Amino acid sequence: MVSHIHPVSFFQISWIGEMQQASDKSVIISEILDPRTRNLLTMSKISDYVLSNELVSMALAMVAEDRQINDVLEELFAEEGNEMQIRSSDLYLREEEELNFYEIILRGRHRKEIVIGYRLADAERAVINPPAKDAWRKWSYKDVFIVITVKD
Repeated sequence: MVSHIHPVSFFQISWIGEMQQASDKSVIISEILDPRTRNLLTMSKISDYVLSNELVSMALAMVAEDRQINDVLEELFAEEGNEMQIRSSDLYLREEEELNFYEIILRGRHRKEIVIGYRLADAERAVINPPAKDAWRKWSYKDVFIVITVKD
C-alpha cells in the first residue's frame, strides 16, 4: 500500500503562523442564551459576552417606562443609520490638553457625533455617561472616545 503525503507549502505554514498570532490578539465575543452559562464564563475569566435574553428584557423594560426610547433603540439597532464607534482622541483635542467632558461633547457635536464616553489609556474599562462631566483632566492621545455617529 502506497500512501501519498502532501508536503506542506510555505503558504500554509505562513497562514498557520498568522492564525496563531491573531488568536493571541483576538477578542471573541459570545452570545449566551442560558444565564446559567454565566458562571462558567466567570470561572474561566472570559469577560466579553452578550446575554441576549437579558438585553431584550432590559430593552422591553425601558420601552415600557418611556415609549420614546423605542425610537432611540430602533435607530441604534437598525442595519443602516447611526452606530457606536471608538474614536481616537486626537480628533477632539491636542496632547495633554486640559478639558472637561462637556468640552469634548461640544467638539464631538462639531463633527456631527455624540460623545457618550471614554476609555483612558491605562484603564481596563470604558466610562459611559461620566458622572463628573465638569471635572477637568489632561487627556492623552492614547485615550479613546465612544461616540454615536452616522454609519460610513
